Amino acid sequence: MELVKISGVSIRIHPTFLLVLVVYGVLGLAAQALLVFGLVFCHELAHLLTAKAYGFRVVGLELFPFGGAAYCDDLFEGRKFEESIMALAGPAFNLVLLFGAQALRWQGVWTGEFAADFVRFNLWLATFNLIPILPLDGGRVVRALFAGSFGFVRTTKFLAWAGKWLGVLLALYGIVLWGQGKFTEGPLAFIILGGFFWLAGSKEISSAHITFLRQLTRKKEDLLKKGLMRSIWVTVQQDTPLVRIVEEFTPDRYAMISLANKEMGLDKILTETDVVEGMLREGIRFPVGKL
Repeated sequence: MELVKISGVSIRIHPTFLLVLVVYGVLGLAAQALLVFGLVFCHELAHLLTAKAYGFRVVGLELFPFGGAAYCDDLFEGRKFEESIMALAGPAFNLVLLFGAQALRWQGVWTGEFAADFVRFNLWLATFNLIPILPLDGGRVVRALFAGSFGFVRTTKFLAWAGKWLGVLLALYGIVLWGQGKFTEGPLAFIILGGFFWLAGSKEISSAHITFLRQLTRKKEDLLKKGLMRSIWVTVQQDTPLVRIVEEFTPDRYAMISLANKEMGLDKILTETDVVEGMLREGIRFPVGKL
């Protein structure tokens, strides 16, 4: 659902966030709902401003119950430093608000239930987002740091599946609380969050290969522009499926694939472009030896 468009940036609310806001409103917690909305919006603005500071053109902003996502025209996934700083900007902003508000409470300048909620929600947004799974900010930092070693697609899938199973645990916890008769904002919010994590994890997995193809285009452009690029060698057997090879590719190095014959000697050499084009043409399970 698109709310508004500001300076070319489309602001959207994910349906699960609307459900959480409705739950809070029905339970007479409208003030807390508005506070959560405002903090999530500010959290995501921190990501947006950081992206703009690095020169990325942000075209969309989507708000989730725990945070949000900024969509850029330019590719930042796989750029270790930039992606890490962009991901940490949101939780860092919440921590600044948390310590500022807590300092005012200690001085007796700001007191009352709303001040306590302000501190509590900022603490929740900051710490929850640092859990090392996708689609949370902590997961994006982990992916940025380890995609070079384990491959972008493989790392994304691992972290996204971790997020999906966290969603299952959250949903089960909400059901247990509901079964105990504790019908407050907790049970339904946990169930909604659980469902969101399952769907978001599936989306991260399905989009991993698309993001990789964008990285491939960027690497080819960088190679043509600079005239050189670091590379990695991957040795495979004839019957290795193409998707298995793609999972080994990294964002910052161009892959060369040496195809071994039955005697484990060198049969031929393929580039990562050959493998990706073959996968698009023949399918992800096509054996590399038939290219």
